[in-house]
Amino acid sequence: METEYKEPQKVDTALQNEMPALDGTNPQTMAKLPPAETSDNQLEMIGAKISQFLKEIPEDLSKFYSAYKTPLIGLAVFLASFVALRVVLAMLAAVNDIPLVSPVFELIGIGYTGWFTFRYLLKAPTRKELAAEIDSFKKQITGQNNPESLN
Repeated sequence: METEYKEPQKVDTALQNEMPALDGTNPQTMAKLPPAETSDNQLEMIGAKISQFLKEIPEDLSKFYSAYKTPLIGLAVFLASFVALRVVLAMLAAVNDIPLVSPVFELIGIGYTGWFTFRYLLKAPTRKELAAEIDSFKKQITGQNNPESLN
């Protein structure tokens, strides 16, 4: 079997309507930049928009705060309590690592529990006294029993 070899065809890549290239020697055909005044005006406009935006930031923040005051305060309190809890737990862990401190605290806790039980929980009159003290404390917190009026 014989294979036939065909010569590659030449493709004319020239455009039908050829456009002449820009001649760098002729100043009339060179590309020209816009006048400098236009770019200065554009920069001034951009600067004015940026300064206007920066002037409106405090007003926008005050509007945002007044619209979402309660949720923002709640979020701040939640984050502050979370951070405080983490700090307290870290301090307790650090104190607990000191030798002999942990057993001493346990003995203090056991002793106070025994004293509290003996003082307030064994007899009926002392239980009533404890309940009266708790009710008095509740009234002080809620402001129901305020003998002194602040004028």
